[in-house]
Amino acid sequence: LELRLKTKDNIIGRIQNIWFIASGVLATLFNYYWHGPEVHAWDLRFLIIRNILRQYFAKSLPHTMSNDTSPTIDFEFIADYIAMNNLPNRPLQPSIGYNQEHNIEFNSKNCVEYNVPHYGLSSDKLNQMAELDKQLAQTGHPRSISCQVLVSTQSEFANCDPNCVLGMGPLDPDERIVLYFHGGAYCVGERSLTHMHVFAHISRTTGLRVFSPNYRLAPRHGFPSQLHDCFMAYKHVLSRGFKPQNIVLAGDSAGGALVVGMLLLLRDMKCTSPSAAVLVSPWVDATCSGDSWTRNQQYDYLPALPLTDPFHPTRMFYDAGRKFSPAMLKELQCPLVSPVFGTDLKGMPPMLVQMGRNELLHDDIEKFVAKVKHDNKNGCVRLETYEHMPHVFVLFDFADAAQKAFSSIGSFVREHN
Repeated sequence: LELRLKTKDNIIGRIQNIWFIASGVLATLFNYYWHGPEVHAWDLRFLIIRNILRQYFAKSLPHTMSNDTSPTIDFEFIADYIAMNNLPNRPLQPSIGYNQEHNIEFNSKNCVEYNVPHYGLSSDKLNQMAELDKQLAQTGHPRSISCQVLVSTQSEFANCDPNCVLGMGPLDPDERIVLYFHGGAYCVGERSLTHMHVFAHISRTTGLRVFSPNYRLAPRHGFPSQLHDCFMAYKHVLSRGFKPQNIVLAGDSAGGALVVGMLLLLRDMKCTSPSAAVLVSPWVDATCSGDSWTRNQQYDYLPALPLTDPFHPTRMFYDAGRKFSPAMLKELQCPLVSPVFGTDLKGMPPMLVQMGRNELLHDDIEKFVAKVKHDNKNGCVRLETYEHMPHVFVLFDFADAAQKAFSSIGSFVREHN
């Protein structure tokens, strides 16, 4: 495999990564000052970050391998490689916010049975994972994941002792929180500083604490590991004393799809839904079928790859190493994987959906929102489209569009108190 980033965490590997980033920055500077900005709404800082992200997603893994080679690839090694080159993982500056990581143990009390046979193979996989967790708990070796709790220092918690407000339990019986599922194509994003900043902004504008589980990542853990972990994290939060009506589910990209998957499971299992949902550039179509995957290639930082590519994010998160086939394509159309293919999206709570005009997922998101509106006649979904913005533009938190999006999230959450 021709890998462009470090495969060992040593001096040579670090130099390799520095050059990978530096070459992208130098190319961006040249093009910016020679040809001008690609989009007038993007300043140089925006363009540099967008191009580094584009280079990372397009060139950190080889995309020239054939579908037939899929079973020969060592995806355990690829998982280690991705983890080694994950997004920056550093603590927040105290001027922005405080966070603390907790352990969520999947004990016998929180074990679940997914009574959703209409989801076919996805239901079978969920129940296999649930049964394994039950067995581990019964033998005294419960599985666990970690969860971030974060508050903004510009919220009402600014004058509180961080040690008092960073616990997992409710601060009062009717406390509201945001339960946020991070994005990153199910492969990256946990503990990343970029997402910590997003959480801090959401805490600032909503005035709420943000909880974010670090679910298992692909390609080491395939679908539906991530959905199961998020469901179990939700159950754990309820067991700590939070009420469903005081929880707002939120997520970006892959995390947005996890939110919708959660809502479908809660609805079908006749559980009380959260009070509202916020989706930022949700990855609602794992088959990537919308026309905008072609139309917006020039602007977004995401690469438009064929599903026959073994390193396509869909392939890595769903079933890494398995050859793509018509059977897999049909499996990817399960609503728990790709909510846009859902034929029944009734029973959704109030939902805010935000996307960029220039992102590859634009048409998929638009189609999903139209379906939710059709199936829920109470006007529960609101779509906001931000001009000139790429995928999950809130990661560019210094941009005016991102700040407007954060403010809108704050207003929406307060509106659905």
